[in-house]
Amino acid sequence: MKNALIFFRSETGGFDGEYYQEVVSAFKNGGIDFYAVEVLSNTDERTFRHRIDEYKDVCENLIVIYNPSITFDLKELIAEKLDTVLVENENAAVFLDAVSKNDGVEYADYFAKLPIEATVIPNIKGAFQGFMVDESDFTVVCLPCEYDQIKPMCDKYVLPYLENKHGIVSNRLILKYFGDSTLLSETLKEAEQMYNGLKYDLKKVNGDVTIDLLFNDAEKETQQHEVIRHIVGELKENVYAEFDCTLGERLFDLLKLKKLRVSVAESFTGGRVVADIIKNPGASEFVQEGVVTYSNQSKMKRLGVNDVDLYRNGAVSSVVAYQMAAGLLRSGDCDLAISTTGIAGPKSDDTKKPVGLCYIAVGMKDGVHTYKLNLSGSREEITETAKNTALFLAIKKLKNL
Repeated sequence: MKNALIFFRSETGGFDGEYYQEVVSAFKNGGIDFYAVEVLSNTDERTFRHRIDEYKDVCENLIVIYNPSITFDLKELIAEKLDTVLVENENAAVFLDAVSKNDGVEYADYFAKLPIEATVIPNIKGAFQGFMVDESDFTVVCLPCEYDQIKPMCDKYVLPYLENKHGIVSNRLILKYFGDSTLLSETLKEAEQMYNGLKYDLKKVNGDVTIDLLFNDAEKETQQHEVIRHIVGELKENVYAEFDCTLGERLFDLLKLKKLRVSVAESFTGGRVVADIIKNPGASEFVQEGVVTYSNQSKMKRLGVNDVDLYRNGAVSSVVAYQMAAGLLRSGDCDLAISTTGIAGPKSDDTKKPVGLCYIAVGMKDGVHTYKLNLSGSREEITETAKNTALFLAIKKLKNL
């Protein structure tokens, strides 16, 4: 099976090698290798016409990554080359309508127009609906350029389609991990030694890691289970889910499962922790409150933090994080309490404590535990990593109940 991949980039956008490599890896880790990978200018209609003709003769599949700033009608050209026409696709129109309502934007009907008999690749995160269209033994797949849209479309629709078309037999598993990068790296190396041909893709975002495992021989099921048990056994509690989800979604699932209510008190994370939880439908039943006690006065008045401890230890301290969480629990309205306090930068506070120092407290009525972190990166990276860590620590607490 020969496959070709074409990216389009804007004239001013330059070449983002890391982005292109991520996209290529999304396919390669699904068992799809490429005969050719090419980057074209958004104005290069002539070369694209030539490439379709060329790849039709030598490849079975052409994957096109669409950039909305393309200066010519890409879909019309693909339809022309496959000897068909564009029509409004009913399924694409349904997904476009859902995206329009979610974004509060009325998108042009053109986004729902696809070649006749094209298979829609649903895109719930953007207006451009992907599609696959066949001509004899040649398939053209067209996807939007944003990676967060490509990846789920690729995993859920494109790879299974190509695997079925070409008789590729494989099994896939996604693990969600939060923790030590060295342990993760060593464990995956051991797994590769245990299973010849294991492929994996890692997506790391502020401490949160998606591990996409691909086993290339479905018949070796027993051996695959042994490898999975080894990975999960080594990573232990740092694996917080064996399916694709966010930290906020996983914590919310556990709150629902155990019928518990959570309250959150945040200082430097500014409400991000509770925001990730209340993104989930039905959050009002399991979230009691989220408060941003940014000033010392607010910490004392709202949560009962001791003024002497604030004076002696500073707002960024273990004792203050503890008292913030304990203050939430004292109200008697929640079962689980989370608190954060720290220094995100770019400058330190008057106490000369380092940027990146933060304390997170997680507890229930049986006790509160505090955790000290020394994070690095930009203000945004420190804040997001602290937010993710707080969610993960709360997940660990509930999983161990």
